[in-house]
Amino acid sequence: MGEIIELNPSEKMQRYAVYSIRNHTDEGLLYTRSFIVLKNGYGVITRFTRFHEFMGVYDNQTYRPLTANPEGKMYFVVAMLNHVLIDHGAENGIRHVFGITKPMLASFFDAYALEALADGSHRNAERVKQCISTVTLFMYKLAWKYGGYMKIKRAELYVERTFMTKKGKQIKRKVPDFQATGIVDANVIFRDIPTKVIEILIPMAFRYAPDIALAMCLQAFAGLRASEAMNVRQESSPYGPGLIITEVGGQVQGIKIDLRKELVLRSDGTEIGLIKKARMQDVYPPFVGTVAMAYQLHKQYLQTVKYEPEYAPMFVNSKGMAMSYESYRLKFKKLINEHLRSELIRSSDPELKIYGQLLYENDLGTHALRHWFTVQLVLRGEDIGTIQSYRGDKNPETAFQYLQNKGELVRELEAAGAELIAELMKIGGDIYGHS
Repeated sequence: MGEIIELNPSEKMQRYAVYSIRNHTDEGLLYTRSFIVLKNGYGVITRFTRFHEFMGVYDNQTYRPLTANPEGKMYFVVAMLNHVLIDHGAENGIRHVFGITKPMLASFFDAYALEALADGSHRNAERVKQCISTVTLFMYKLAWKYGGYMKIKRAELYVERTFMTKKGKQIKRKVPDFQATGIVDANVIFRDIPTKVIEILIPMAFRYAPDIALAMCLQAFAGLRASEAMNVRQESSPYGPGLIITEVGGQVQGIKIDLRKELVLRSDGTEIGLIKKARMQDVYPPFVGTVAMAYQLHKQYLQTVKYEPEYAPMFVNSKGMAMSYESYRLKFKKLINEHLRSELIRSSDPELKIYGQLLYENDLGTHALRHWFTVQLVLRGEDIGTIQSYRGDKNPETAFQYLQNKGELVRELEAAGAELIAELMKIGGDIYGHS
């Protein structure tokens, strides 16, 4: 007989995880393929599963985009599998997904909604609803194929309910037959930023962080996500310009941002950030002048640095490669901590001074810029469809939430406009020697 090898606890410990592979076409188009795998305690993959086949993506369609990938949804399924099969498998008396019952799923949904995150906060209602929807569909797809082997039945997962449309018409729709209990946090994420702070922060960025200043403008005045801003290209890019500017009589009338494809922007192939919704994004008209001025300043900055011309990224790191989302985030945090906070604390304006004090107690992330942008849309009277379009959202839920809370957003509308453009022009003359 051969020698019996006893596995140590780390090798025995198995947990589900998401494993993603990034690849690109010959034309440079990036795409991702994700799988649900089992890993041991050392993080080594021990088995690939076929659970990715039951995520319900493009199941009933004859065409599937190359870039379609349900990676985000897989994390919900992985959380459920680990909770039901790994963490509570012994008490549930099961070791296989076929043994999962409806009460086990309900228990997981409650645990997911009640779980305290690393910062002490809890998941919001939309996140919990998305988890319930994704996991329920996953189990439904499994039951469709393996119904005879599974304890849970398709009829248990959904219930038909009646809804009223905006036009007053009643429709029936099947929804997950679960209801999780969660916690509403009193302290929401710190993301509110007054317009008078924006008018200080943007010019400050061009002075102390010129490599990310335009990216901040694309977030604050065009509503881009931080990761999406990193995908913007220069005019000289072989892939085509990232900003398409329309001029009439020498005046900029419109700016479009090309976010239609995730492309390779670095020679080392490193991921720089995801585009959540592929699109050609218009800059919000009242902010076109500000973005145009910021772009001119950024082009002057690019003349002072080296970059990979075969990719021509708009935002460049110290090695001349396209800047990643993580680098951008850290640079933004440094700008806030080393420059904005102290500037506001020294201010004679009581509101600015108080906000500066808040920045010592709370972290201000790049998401604050996109939040400010959305507030501006709401306060300018834009409707749900318009807000959804300028934010690049896949559904109108977020826009609806902003409109519902309109009265609580800002006490009065302060429009950033001519004053900010004038300040940026002054900075251009001070830094680059132009009058």
